[in-house]
Amino acid sequence: MAAAGRFAGFGVSMTSIQTADLLLGLVAAVAVATTLASTCCLFWITRRPRGLPDHTPPVTIFKPLKGLDEELETNLASFFALDYPTYQLLFCVADPADPAAAVVRKLMEEHPEQDARLVVGCPPFGLNPKVESLAAMEPFRRHDVLLISDSNVRARPSYLRETACHLAEPSVGLVTNLFVGEGEIQGGAVMENLQLNGYIAGGMALASVLGVTCVVGKSMMLRASVLEAIGGFAAVRNLLAEDQVIGMRVRKAGYSIRLSHHVIENVNRRRGFTWFLNRHSRWFKIRRRLALPAFVAEPLANLTTIGLVWAFSGESGIAWGGLLGLVGLGMARDAVQARWLGGSFPKLRHLIYSPIKDLMLLPLWFDALLNSHVQWRGHRFYVGRLTRLMPDPRARSATGVAGRSPRRQGGPPAEGPTPRQPSEESTTPAPE
Repeated sequence: MAAAGRFAGFGVSMTSIQTADLLLGLVAAVAVATTLASTCCLFWITRRPRGLPDHTPPVTIFKPLKGLDEELETNLASFFALDYPTYQLLFCVADPADPAAAVVRKLMEEHPEQDARLVVGCPPFGLNPKVESLAAMEPFRRHDVLLISDSNVRARPSYLRETACHLAEPSVGLVTNLFVGEGEIQGGAVMENLQLNGYIAGGMALASVLGVTCVVGKSMMLRASVLEAIGGFAAVRNLLAEDQVIGMRVRKAGYSIRLSHHVIENVNRRRGFTWFLNRHSRWFKIRRRLALPAFVAEPLANLTTIGLVWAFSGESGIAWGGLLGLVGLGMARDAVQARWLGGSFPKLRHLIYSPIKDLMLLPLWFDALLNSHVQWRGHRFYVGRLTRLMPDPRARSATGVAGRSPRRQGGPPAEGPTPRQPSEESTTPAPE
């Protein structure tokens, strides 16, 4: 009888193991399917469509700047050489002593024919400094179509043509772009570019095909009338993810969002592991606040983690073979998509970082699940609904909450002198 009991117990144990092994195998199959689907969507989105309209409305490009990004001069110089009939360049620095201002002045002197303007100083507007810069540039905008572009991206001459053409359809309210991470040297930059070119690029393409809003602020083009219809910059001045929320508001207003086939370059060369982890910690918390169901499911797309759990909990060689297959698939995805987007494969020694970054990102996912605080631009914030920024009460200072003045919180103006209005330097006469 005792032997029978032990056998029965053993049978239950074996059944449980087999069930767990089967479930993990199914999870792995789902991860493989979604990975392959996202890669196929990426290939589909970035193909050059036939019969693109020759739609080239005048465009104003907004470039908020802070400090010297990697290869900033080369990045900004690419925007002075765009193949486009009429466009205006607006640059903004909040601090007159910002070294980025000298870079802009140099480029403006080298290209006196270009309609370019440097705005210096940002009146207090909100907790998001990027939006504050955008609002400071808005009074100097000449054209009805505007493009918001980050300082760490580099453009090819056809960038504006192949982005603005999508606005030929009146139903399109916003156009955004995929981007390829390039130039990696240090480990953090290697992992960042692998993540951008692999998981993030595929995810953006898959979301576009499925009609899910996914907008990244490195490149956003929209009409001024659409921006005004959704509340303008004031509507997102206190949000961490102003780009995604603008996209959500545009879609809610009845417009569609188009992901252009044109890929821009995002230069990441000398970045450390801490920079990489801090950056993706913020991104995880953004996705948790804006798309909780998708955020909860994200670990199911972490190929390396699924493979390890399956291998160490399984009882067969199939599970260990699954680990090798999943890790290999992740490395192949990152390599093939980098080649497709940027024209070259990552170095073999860099591909070793692919499974390492997957494992390093998993604790950040758990942290985002439980922790809603972020460190951003020297300040500590609590991230609320729709990524609304709320200063951490533990970081109060004599100058206001979290080191920023009360006006910057979106409340009434602080007592005292009127804030300095932005000044502007240009290579063309000021508008009438």
